[in-house]
Amino acid sequence: MAKKDIGKLLTTGSAKQRLLLIAENNARGIYGLELLLSDSDYNQLSDSFKKPNEIKLWNDFRSYSSSVSNGILNLQGVKYEVLMNYSNLRGYILVWNSIEIAEQLVNSVLHETKDTKERKRIAEEGAKSIKHLFSETEIDQEGYIDIKIDFENDTYKGKGLKTKETSLWYVMNNVKQEAITSIIKYLSWERAILDYMEDKGYNVKTYKDKIEEFTREIYSPIIGWGKYSGDISGSFALPHSRLEEIIKKYSICPNIQEIKVDEDQCNFFRKQILGDE
Repeated sequence: MAKKDIGKLLTTGSAKQRLLLIAENNARGIYGLELLLSDSDYNQLSDSFKKPNEIKLWNDFRSYSSSVSNGILNLQGVKYEVLMNYSNLRGYILVWNSIEIAEQLVNSVLHETKDTKERKRIAEEGAKSIKHLFSETEIDQEGYIDIKIDFENDTYKGKGLKTKETSLWYVMNNVKQEAITSIIKYLSWERAILDYMEDKGYNVKTYKDKIEEFTREIYSPIIGWGKYSGDISGSFALPHSRLEEIIKKYSICPNIQEIKVDEDQCNFFRKQILGDE
């Protein structure tokens, strides 16, 4: 904001305009940004609220400031929760990718052995030493390695019970669901804060910029490979109808564009965190 605009607000601005200037200045101070007001300007503004209605508005804005700054602090906590889930899922995707690379590398070597029986013998011997996290190695009819990430094993309780809990696919989908749950919470709380600010006329740019900064991180790709989001853009090796079928099994990253706000969580945040009854 230009100095001449500040000077004009100091002398002729409405009570609400002056309070928004103070709120903007205070918000910038919280985040270590250059202040808009000098100490003398701030004192002059503070002393200008004398009428009962102005004092009431002053107290209202102090309450809004406390609620919004506390809300943003809580929102930041959920942002870290989302990013932690992204990091966990990214780690498992890298494990999956390394499994696929290992399978391709081994099978390219096995392919040099043309005799199927000999190839199966070599593959069976080699498979004994292949131990990837949350995977199971099998040999197919042609004598090639098939490292599975979606399979069933006996449960630790035995009794003929089967479980997929030791498979990478099961683990990844659990983490994916945790990520989706935290994203829903973030988007709901974000909406609650922005709606609160709009309803109260508390239009403080610095706070909105901070929320926007958080949200950009939420929308950032989990991993820079579209393959694991089921994205086929830029891929023309196969007709898209066939490629879409192939790529479906790789769609493990949440599609944030399809995730909706939870109204109950919005209401909870607005009442319990922002204190808006």
